[in-house]
Amino acid sequence: MQVAAETGKPDGFIGRAHEQANFDRAYDRAGGALVLVYGRRRIGKSFLLEHLTERRRTVFYQAAQLAAGDELASFTAAVAAVVGGEYLPAGFAFPAWEAALDFLAERSGSERLVVVLDEFPYLCDADPTLPAVIQRWWDKRGRASSIMLVLCGSAQTFMESLEKQAAPLHGRFTTRIHVGPIGYRDAAVFHPSLSRADQIRVYAILGGTPIYLHRWDPRASLRANLLTLFGDPASGLTDSVELSLTTDLPDSQGAFRTMHAVGLGKTSYNDILQSARMNERVIPRLLNLGLLTKRVPITEDPERTRRSVYTIADPNFAFYFRFIHPNRGRIDRGFGAQVVDDIILPNLDTHIGHIFEDIARDYVRELMNRKELHGVDVGAWWSTDGRHEIDIVGVAANRQPTFAGSVKWRDAELGKAVLTSLDEGIAGMKGDPSLPRLLVGRRGASAAIRRIGVRSISLADLYAQPG
Repeated sequence: MQVAAETGKPDGFIGRAHEQANFDRAYDRAGGALVLVYGRRRIGKSFLLEHLTERRRTVFYQAAQLAAGDELASFTAAVAAVVGGEYLPAGFAFPAWEAALDFLAERSGSERLVVVLDEFPYLCDADPTLPAVIQRWWDKRGRASSIMLVLCGSAQTFMESLEKQAAPLHGRFTTRIHVGPIGYRDAAVFHPSLSRADQIRVYAILGGTPIYLHRWDPRASLRANLLTLFGDPASGLTDSVELSLTTDLPDSQGAFRTMHAVGLGKTSYNDILQSARMNERVIPRLLNLGLLTKRVPITEDPERTRRSVYTIADPNFAFYFRFIHPNRGRIDRGFGAQVVDDIILPNLDTHIGHIFEDIARDYVRELMNRKELHGVDVGAWWSTDGRHEIDIVGVAANRQPTFAGSVKWRDAELGKAVLTSLDEGIAGMKGDPSLPRLLVGRRGASAAIRRIGVRSISLADLYAQPG
């Protein structure tokens, strides 16, 4: 990957190794392939598919919310540009989708042909019978053809409904690819000139949405970027979360109130209910969409404990509902600079600290997968009286602790005071005093702490490639 000298940003495709591997397997399989690709709006699905198909014979069609006949006419033109144009006279349009798919199956021959129907929900709005048409074509001809048919959409609820038991396409998808945010390491590739601490800051603000990460200017200061991206109502990022939510949630107001409550620190179900006044279906839907995360003390059975808390899963959504949504009116009235200076910057480190804990737990999962730490799960633990909290706890299958760690977003080596607090938490958890311990901080643990066998994890460790 090249880095453009004038911007300090990478030139090329970043990350998505898992999604690429799944797509390649579907492409290489014998016979037809029917692929479901979905993810929330602006997460990079279309860009990903364009990248994956750029050197492959592909008919790529993005629906435009036209009438059914107009969509078919536009699709016909896309087909003619790639395959069988000599058989499609000027002005011709396929009379129906099944005829179009039959034509593609005939003209593709034995060579793989990828057919992407992007924004598939728009096509179904124009022609609600389309899933049933595809099911009939797939059963009759598609599964034995060389066609790789990709259905892609941002309306996650609708896309997931295509697989439901009563749906025409139930049991027919050969591959399912969910496109989510990229991880913190891949996000850092967008800004290789920044320090690791600044890369964490950018990730805590913008999350893993590539199109947002592209907009961060590494040559400008933190304040300047916040003013440009969030202090100006014309930037587009001041309402991007709203657009994403309304795509998937018919009760968008209830979802907004719920996310707003969680963003401001209402984490228990009852507190959220009282603050947001939402119906009981909203939280399960937000959990299913991956917008909220439900957490319990890691040593307890999640099916039995009542000690659950809810957090916003995506860093950008958490930033938005903590800082932007409550202050939209001020930003729209031209007080964006005051919001940045008086509200965001003084409280940003607290927000980053929570995101840093999630990053540390992700890193520890890698250590567990590499057998450097023992356990089958990792999370946080907190006591019922609120006196003790441990940021990282690994557990065995019986939920007994196997290691424990503390995470601090501070620009200094972690020393005796942090370790003493961790040991007090372990005692409060009734954990074995000889549990392996680790401290995670920007600069890791001090030499004295490392000498007594405590594992030190710094930003350099977090950004080192796995293995």
